[in-house]
Amino acid sequence: MNELRGFIRDLVLPLMVALSLALVIQEAIAKPYEIPTGSMIPTIQKRDRVIANRIVYRFREPRRGDVIVFQPTAAARQSCQPVVPGVPFVKRVIAVPGDRVQITRSETLVNGVPFVVKNARIPGYEFPEIRVPKDRLFVLGDNRNESCDSHLWQGDSFVHRDTVIGQAEVTYWPLGSIKFLS
Repeated sequence: MNELRGFIRDLVLPLMVALSLALVIQEAIAKPYEIPTGSMIPTIQKRDRVIANRIVYRFREPRRGDVIVFQPTAAARQSCQPVVPGVPFVKRVIAVPGDRVQITRSETLVNGVPFVVKNARIPGYEFPEIRVPKDRLFVLGDNRNESCDSHLWQGDSFVHRDTVIGQAEVTYWPLGSIKFLS
């Protein structure tokens, strides 16, 4: 009987505590996600895994250049087929509330100034100038021509602020691809 108590105290109890802590941390602080598409190439490869910081936006608003994880809007789900239910999108914030954004065949302009993301693909399309409304974000994939993002979402080109899960901070898998994203 003492051996059973010792086994529970020394192995089972610490495992239960560790599992509980891991679940709490994943739900409240940082959560892993697998990237199902190539929309963020070359920054994030298809099937890379990222960790999303789930608390950063409790202390500050998303900024231009942040890579965010968010639940897609109805417009995004309708425009991007196929969409796996419950799987969030990962894109880069290009414009924040109050910004004017426009895309030409050679550059992305925010408030009339080129917004350059290192290694992002040059867009092969145009998007007319629009102003980002309050509590919304305009997002693009770094693989501009192969990303279903704000430039394609019919009826609502924006991410709603309350659908943002967190900021993608680091790729952690595969091991050879470990890097910080900001």
